[in-house]
Amino acid sequence: MNQILLRTADPDEAELLSALTRRSKGHWGYPQAMLDRMADVLSISSATIRDGHVVVAERGGTVLGYYQLAGEPPHGELADLFLEPGAIGTGLGRALWEHALTSARSAGFHTLTLESDPHAEGFYLRMGAERTGDREVAPGRTLPLLRVTLAP
Repeated sequence: MNQILLRTADPDEAELLSALTRRSKGHWGYPQAMLDRMADVLSISSATIRDGHVVVAERGGTVLGYYQLAGEPPHGELADLFLEPGAIGTGLGRALWEHALTSARSAGFHTLTLESDPHAEGFYLRMGAERTGDREVAPGRTLPLLRVTLAP
């Protein structure tokens, strides 16, 4: 029952995963007004789940996190990796990261890029990603850009 199950997301889980995304982002103390303005960015659609590579982590039937791979080999993107706030720091992020890298290699990707929340950048750097720059998303707000090279 304490085992983590990693499985393909179901398109019917779009609302559930979108709510998880907003809770996860809110964990970092962002004001609710900012989260409300970002609602479109902090959502995942049924079509994206149906047409993409989205994997959820669940324990005992409860979804605790997910990731999404995007793009076409050889260069892809880790488009999302979000955890329930209570799961942050438990090793679940590492499990999802490692599963994402394995899935990406199997799909023929050589590199993955990602935009990180500034609060999560340290996690990705510890996982082996390297910072390649940043992107301004709003006046005074930049996001770290990272890349990981996938060994064959």
